[in-house]
Parts: sequence; structure tokens; C-alpha cells
Amino acid sequence: MKVLIIAGGRGSRIGDPSKPLIKILGKPMIEYVIDAINGLGEINIATTKDHERIIQWARSNNYTIVLTSGRDYPNDLIEALRLTGTPTLVLPSDMPLLSKEFITKFLRAVAHIRTPMVTLAAVRGCEIEYTGISYIRDLTMSNGVIPWSTLTTAWTMELININTREDLEEATKLIQRRAQQPIRSVNSLTA
Repeated sequence: MKVLIIAGGRGSRIGDPSKPLIKILGKPMIEYVIDAINGLGEINIATTKDHERIIQWARSNNYTIVLTSGRDYPNDLIEALRLTGTPTLVLPSDMPLLSKEFITKFLRAVAHIRTPMVTLAAVRGCEIEYTGISYIRDLTMSNGVIPWSTLTTAWTMELININTREDLEEATKLIQRRAQQPIRSVNSLTA
């Protein structure tokens, strides 16, 4: 299995196009994501040529860079998957609270789902939020899209996505707290 970390966004809400490199307690946010998946497969960082700092960081840390056009998320994802191959675990670069336990539970759950792609959504209150976490088994296309299933889970702090300064402050506090006591992961994922 390959791992594809998406690091090509604009970072407009947080005001920094190199958002994955924003430091939390002295460590770039993307490194927390890498810690959660280390040992699960070959790590690839997908970004665009406009993100020179991310490219330099990935190269200096010996990660494979996958350059995409920057057109939009769905097209960039397909471009990246065509370059890396499948099966691939896809993760956002701005979820620093993810744990290996959570990712392992997700991978166990998707093993029983046969669609080409399984994407994770979280139920938060009365809403369902897509997380940016997906498993792509193969690039079988139907009418220009990869057929997919949605796996749902209860929302957990591990799924905090850093988009604003407030999100960053909250994640920093939680990471400090986790250093003292681990965050409990969700117990179940449902299809």
C-alpha cells in the first residue's frame, strides 16, 4: 500500500499557503500526520509547483513528491493516483491529531468494502462531514469518477482539520494534553 498525503491547498482561511509546515509545539503539522502512518506504506506528498517550501521540506526529509496541476481536489487526486498507483491511503496534511490506532481501524473496516474507493465521513451533531481520509483500491472509473462508498464514524478530536487560527490553538492544546494522556480513539467505524 502507498500513502498519499495531500499538501497542495491554498491555506487561505489560515493565511498561509504552506499550512502543512505550520509548527505545533515546534514540529510541522504534516509530521504529526506522518507519525500516524509511519510504517504503513511508501509515503508520497502531493502538492503543486507553487508550494516550493513544501517541496523543499519533503525533499529534505526524503519523501517522494507528487506534483499535480493544482486545478482542483478531485482532478489533483486522480493525477496523483495515476503517478503513485494503487492501493493508496489518502490523508490530508492538516490533521495533526490522527493516530496510528485510528488509521489502523479505518484500514480494517475498508478491507471488507469492495468499491474502488472508500471515503471517511464523520457524524458531528446533526451533520456529516467528509474528512479527506480515503482508501483507493484501484482507479476504476465510471462516468469520469471513481465509484465510492462512504464509511461513517462518530466525530472525534482526532479528526480536527486545521483551517483557522482557532483550530490551530485548539489542536495545540489537545496535543499538549495528549502528551500527558492519549486521546481515546473511536471504537467503531460503520459502512
